[in-house]
Amino acid sequence: MILANTAANGEELVADCHLVPAVAVGETGAKAIKHYALTSPRATATLAFLGTRTGVRPSPVVAAFSSRGPNVVSLEILKPDVVAPGVNILAAWTGALGPSSLPTDNRRVKFNILSGTSMSCPHVSGIAALLKARHPEWSPAAIKSALMTTAYIHDNTHKPLQDASAAEASTHMITAPGT
Repeated sequence: MILANTAANGEELVADCHLVPAVAVGETGAKAIKHYALTSPRATATLAFLGTRTGVRPSPVVAAFSSRGPNVVSLEILKPDVVAPGVNILAAWTGALGPSSLPTDNRRVKFNILSGTSMSCPHVSGIAALLKARHPEWSPAAIKSALMTTAYIHDNTHKPLQDASAAEASTHMITAPGT
């Protein structure tokens, strides 16, 4: 199966567990594959793991599914305060469920690759715990202030953090197509 991104997710690739052999491709690759399949009478494909990529630029980027500010209901509320890595995180996994969480998935693993706020929360919580251990007299507000005032806003190319789906500054509010 080829899982193709739409414009909403752009080039961001989120590892999802599937029950069939599958590959995820970004929107650009998806368009090229679709064109190839439609114009080549004997189209073929091969799935291959080409190794782990290091030195990716730009990095980090803000996940397509991350919240953006301002709050659409109350524009004076600027959230989120801090973002953290939450895409394709290797995490401990219960033995009670298969990696896809589907009832028909009988596989069992000790680890899984997951994405979402539940994966970014431990990063920030761990840093907060380290700050509290070093400064036990600090209040939660002081810890939050330290996190917010020392977070970096530039990637490894020294440009503002980009949105993973749109390749533009992550400070832009993301809206659904047609809104």
